[in-house]
Amino acid sequence: MVTVTMLRRQGRTVGFTSAGHANCGEAGEDIVCSAISALTQTCYLGLVRVVGLKEGEQVAVSIDETEGMTCVLAGDTRGEQLEKAELLFSTMEAGLSSIQEEYRKALKIRHREV
Repeated sequence: MVTVTMLRRQGRTVGFTSAGHANCGEAGEDIVCSAISALTQTCYLGLVRVVGLKEGEQVAVSIDETEGMTCVLAGDTRGEQLEKAELLFSTMEAGLSSIQEEYRKALKIRHREV
């Protein structure tokens, strides 16, 4: 099962972690894992290329084949950038929720305060 944890700070979404395997097909052919990866990586790219956050300074990302993906905004992200980032996180979560409706045993979405 893939577990995506939406990270919240003072009631605002500031990042996510994604780890595990959906086990809905052979490695490299698992459509559920592929869909989850596409959504999470697109969210990250949106933060950097659309919102304009600087990797390493304003947004930290870690992608590891075994450990999964972690993407977290810097603690000083505020104003319009935070609002745009939250919109991307919410859009990603909406897509993930749609996948979860069809593949309940393959994906779990959680929320955690950080």
